[in-house]
Amino acid sequence: MTRKEVTFTRIIRSRGMAALIALAAVFMTFQAYIFGKVTPVGDFRTIAFPTPSEWLSDSWISLWANIAVTLGAGAVMIFINRSFNILRTTSVFFAAYFIFITAATPEVMGQFTASSLLAIAVMGATWIMFSIYDRRVSARRVYLVFFLLGLGQLVEYCFVLYIPVFIIALGQMKIFSFKKILAAILGNITPAWIAWGLALLPKPELPILEFTHPARLLSMPESWPLLAAVALTLLTGFVFGNLNLIKIMGFNAQARAYNGLLTILSIATGIFALVNFTNITFYIILLNACVAFQVGHFFRFTVMRRGYIAVVSLMAAYLGPYIWAMTV
Repeated sequence: MTRKEVTFTRIIRSRGMAALIALAAVFMTFQAYIFGKVTPVGDFRTIAFPTPSEWLSDSWISLWANIAVTLGAGAVMIFINRSFNILRTTSVFFAAYFIFITAATPEVMGQFTASSLLAIAVMGATWIMFSIYDRRVSARRVYLVFFLLGLGQLVEYCFVLYIPVFIIALGQMKIFSFKKILAAILGNITPAWIAWGLALLPKPELPILEFTHPARLLSMPESWPLLAAVALTLLTGFVFGNLNLIKIMGFNAQARAYNGLLTILSIATGIFALVNFTNITFYIILLNACVAFQVGHFFRFTVMRRGYIAVVSLMAAYLGPYIWAMTV
């Protein structure tokens, strides 16, 4: 690499550039809102509390609330990296990248929905899981992880899909035991126990599961930019995940366990987004967060081998779906 390339790479990885990228993402979202490109997403998969998209009736407040929650999810990602040295770097570029690619889908970034809650809840649960690696006395934190998932299920029942993921995580963290499984079960049922056991909510009705043919989604041109952004994210996660694998295998057991959990979470979220495609917006923010870790790894591993080219090219590529969404 030339001296100019080294300097450019340092600028990209700096905190100042991360702040500018985040501000650019907020500006993109604001512009989409002004031009009426933030299409309302109706959350209807609830069995208890009102759906998150109905919590804030004012679209302007919903916009800024979601921006704040998304920035909060990015902050949690930074905290996870600094606490457990996931990426072997103090650069916060990966979090800025996460915010930027989320802004490439205005209808997800521009309004408060269950997607934001999923991202911050799962990132929080991941941090808790990392904190109890190989600790015998950890039942309370396991309880808390599944309590968060159980709480999420009261506003969006697709949270239940992440129960098997975090059960697997118990094995990844070397704490899988009957006591931890019991703590997980109790944590997951406690929110519903409180809500209905104390008669705070009426008796729930069983959710109605419906199959929607993929052609229905593909027949809506306004959804194509979002699908293009998701496809780019899935492709990025697959390619960079495989490129990072060899390097990660050289880490110690604890670091491999941490990255293994993030990989499982990434794969599971990608599969859920594809299978449950009619609810694809629910998974996008979390999927972006998971893939951002992979991009952060790649940039760290290739920092002195012109890795900036791939990263900057990717960010430019996300402008395609954004501009497309603005013109549809």
